[in-house]
Amino acid sequence: MTQKFSHDSYVRSVLKDPARTAELLRLASRKNSNLAQFLATVNLDTLQEISEAFSDTTTHGAGDLAFTVKLESDEPKQAELLVGIIEEHKSYPETGIIQQLVKYWFQIMFRNQKNIPTVAIVLYNGKDPFRIEKEVMYPNYPEYYHKIGLPFLLEVVDVSDIFEDFEIPLISPKNALALVALKYVFNGEKLKKHLKAAMAGLKSLPREEAEDFLTQTFIYLRHWFKGEAKEQFKMDFKKCSEVYGYKSIAEVEEEELEAKIKDTKLEMVDAMIANDIPIEKIAVISGLPLDEIQKRRAQR
Repeated sequence: MTQKFSHDSYVRSVLKDPARTAELLRLASRKNSNLAQFLATVNLDTLQEISEAFSDTTTHGAGDLAFTVKLESDEPKQAELLVGIIEEHKSYPETGIIQQLVKYWFQIMFRNQKNIPTVAIVLYNGKDPFRIEKEVMYPNYPEYYHKIGLPFLLEVVDVSDIFEDFEIPLISPKNALALVALKYVFNGEKLKKHLKAAMAGLKSLPREEAEDFLTQTFIYLRHWFKGEAKEQFKMDFKKCSEVYGYKSIAEVEEEELEAKIKDTKLEMVDAMIANDIPIEKIAVISGLPLDEIQKRRAQR
């Protein structure tokens, strides 16, 4: 079944891999001196994702990621010290970002990681400038309260500053396509211009993995185009995909439609089960096998 990927979950599907997050941080640090200073203190080869099992699902959403990384040091004791990284993605300026990150920090780091020093990194790809008052946690309060600082260091990384277009072939396949998608999601012409180069690297991946990621990228990008722009985007994406012989966009959309139809049908089946309609009648109405309906009834 084709999975629906939202803005945040698309980013998460790429950066969940520590190696891709490490590459992203190295690329971004070239124009972000604070980030470069941070990376100089740690060994990115030791980057590990913090499992979702360590978080509170009410505050740790599907879009954010968290990692630990060890210090870079010749002293064994110091090299074992951990630093936390909270990685959050935003596509538009959000006034509540500070409060959101503080909640993440408390649940993920303070409660479950022994209060290790933390760096929160906001990956931003919106159209409007995003400036965060890094040292002011309560900007709406009188000035006295501005002295209360954040419990972590905060860095904003703008996708548009991470790489130059000529560098696309030098970036690992999934990062390259994801960064182009994020950078040009609001600029159809530039997306069209760089899409083919971004897809080229996927040839180095197993075919099934490449097709799956193309599907994720297509579904993610299509969400942001409307009307004629959406149709043009579909044509551009189709042409680029067919160059490499990947699954056609028509197949992707057909699979997605089938998945939606089945989901709707299953909702209807659940409603009939809840109303004690005989399963034989449900099978006739829905077209689903009796054993599948019996299984759903047993799971209720």
